[in-house]
Amino acid sequence: MQQHHIDISVKASYYTLNELTAKTERVWIVFHGYGQLAEFFIKKFERLDPEKNFIIAPQGLSKYYLEGVYGRVGASWMTKEDRLTEIENQYSYIDSVLKQFDTLASKQLIYFGFSQGTATMGRFAAHAKVPFHKMIIWAGTFPPDTNPEDWSYLTGDEGIHYYTSKDDIYFKEEMIPAQNQVVKNAIGKEPQLHWYDGGHKVIPDIVATL
Repeated sequence: MQQHHIDISVKASYYTLNELTAKTERVWIVFHGYGQLAEFFIKKFERLDPEKNFIIAPQGLSKYYLEGVYGRVGASWMTKEDRLTEIENQYSYIDSVLKQFDTLASKQLIYFGFSQGTATMGRFAAHAKVPFHKMIIWAGTFPPDTNPEDWSYLTGDEGIHYYTSKDDIYFKEEMIPAQNQVVKNAIGKEPQLHWYDGGHKVIPDIVATL
């Protein structure tokens, strides 16, 4: 038995919030968590000033029923199956999404990743090498498979922030030093740690202050 791969052309959706104009100061690329859909996840950013903030929400290419064979649908960024191909597909898809906007270079770019989306965010940022202003790791794990050469385009002035909650069902105390070390090994600086109450979810009231 031998595995093969072919290139195909498919349509995939993404969502935006607000309008990208000359008054836009910050562009957010936000990555949802496991089992979420971008159309609902993007609502977490509605409290940001709509004139100054434009939000782009890609969506994991794999969709599935959350319970059984019907009902609510969620999306996943990838599984361990054919992992490297899945990552390549992510790059191709998100690259295509960002090509739809030709003024991003003149804005402050903010990466935001939640849960499973943090790994996708980290890998894509390392791949794309687009300068950014801030990266927010929210209740997720930064990918351990990037290296310093992937991040050589950074200036060192970027804000790297890690948000976590002791109420999170996935939280373990040892995750803090482990996360810090992975980020430091890759980017060269530890993330700034922020605690929040509320468990494994994004808190819109906090997002509005970022």
